[in-house]
Amino acid sequence: MISPESVVRSLLRAGRRERPAVTTLQRRERRRTARRAFFTVLTVACLSGLAALAGTGWNLLREDSAFAVRQIQVVGLNRHAPADLLEALYLLRGKNLVSLSPQDVAARLSRFPWLKGFLCRKHLPNTLIVEVEEREALCTLSTPQGCFEIDGTGFAWKAPPGAGGHFALGQGMLPSDPIVQAAVSDLLRIGLAGRVTSLSAARGEPGLLLTADEGWTLVVDPENLAEQWDRFQRTRAWADRFAKDRKTVDLRWSGRVVLREPEDPPEKDPPAPSGEGGPQHG
Repeated sequence: MISPESVVRSLLRAGRRERPAVTTLQRRERRRTARRAFFTVLTVACLSGLAALAGTGWNLLREDSAFAVRQIQVVGLNRHAPADLLEALYLLRGKNLVSLSPQDVAARLSRFPWLKGFLCRKHLPNTLIVEVEEREALCTLSTPQGCFEIDGTGFAWKAPPGAGGHFALGQGMLPSDPIVQAAVSDLLRIGLAGRVTSLSAARGEPGLLLTADEGWTLVVDPENLAEQWDRFQRTRAWADRFAKDRKTVDLRWSGRVVLREPEDPPEKDPPAPSGEGGPQHG
């Protein structure tokens, strides 16, 4: 017969046999935790040391006179000489090549509207190479200030010496004006270079004055120039036959052409309404 005392003693002996296994697992877990903490601290210390070393090396590179810019080269030009760009970039000489940013170059090249873009390349220890891209010229405009090339998107720059203008601009008109450039682009697109010789602002009213061949002056809306030119061509024979003394024609009216007196003589009386003794229509 098994007594209660023997059962208790057996349980106590079993508990004593299991304790060492639990204690071993705990020791192993403590060692793993200690190793992880050690490697974490070691990794942080190494990264901090590398960062400090990199910062020190970067500062040395930025301050070392061996990396000062001594040579500047400009490549990629086809229509312009590099002298102007080199002159603009001259003040970069002596600056540290490592810390030189594209903004430093852009600040000195922004005054050249014919320059579409650039790319900086650094050749250590002291050479800066600027590769540039020029804008494509749409045509040349003659102005009282000289000839300007335009690209059709709002940029204009001085034309090379000896360049002839496709169109002349009147006083006060800017070659960089987007409206002017859009009108010139349309004139070129519909093949009117040589037939239209100049553009000027219509006095006292919105629109443009175009000087065309055979002494014609056309008052036009800058939009829909092709349609207005076709309207002028359809009525030109009629005007040459019945109104030879009138060479100013207003094409801004949809569906009709209005022949006008020349711009210079002042009006003596207010114009009458259309169809009641006013301008002739063709």
